[in-house]
Amino acid sequence: MIFRVLLFLLAAASPLMRAQEPQNAARPDQILSSSPDGSFQIRRRQADPGERGEALKTLSLTTSAGKTLYEWNSSLGATTVLWSPDKRYVAINDMPGEKGDQLFLFAIDPSSGTVTPLRERNGSRLSAEVEKRHGSFLSKIEKSVLRASEWKEGRLWCTVTGTFIPKRQPSVHVPYHHLWVYRINGTNAPALEQEWTLTDPKERARREVPGE
Repeated sequence: MIFRVLLFLLAAASPLMRAQEPQNAARPDQILSSSPDGSFQIRRRQADPGERGEALKTLSLTTSAGKTLYEWNSSLGATTVLWSPDKRYVAINDMPGEKGDQLFLFAIDPSSGTVTPLRERNGSRLSAEVEKRHGSFLSKIEKSVLRASEWKEGRLWCTVTGTFIPKRQPSVHVPYHHLWVYRINGTNAPALEQEWTLTDPKERARREVPGE
């Protein structure tokens, strides 16, 4: 009788134990992208359930063997990766950081298996740079988003988008579009070499309506 009771209890408990296993097991990394020569990878790992929440992801730049060289948190983990044709650099567009900045940039040294951060997300610095170039006593930059689009002719081409506010009409938000071309030299910070102002005929200035 006692033996049958024990068997019943074990059978009832086993589904609960199996249900617990996936939650406690380490979640494997997802490989988002590999360098052209296969030496480096961009990986994403979802946070475990708990105080950090399901939406938070850990992104990392690793060797092909999985050794972490650089790591950061991403709110949603939506990421695009652009490896330079010469295999010396990688540009990573992540979810917007502080005030919209999205771009990470790294120099790669395959011979030593190391990477050097050339640029990290800094929305305040980006907004200040756009304000310096395009702000005036009549307008103020409201938002800036920097995003890499392609490598071309040894340069990194990026789009800068956002809105500015005429100081005499604070309820009006006017969109802007710029194309920035960065020159990359070794492990030095990227230098802004060229800029064009773009227009999008589909976009119009937006005026705030009281009560929105």
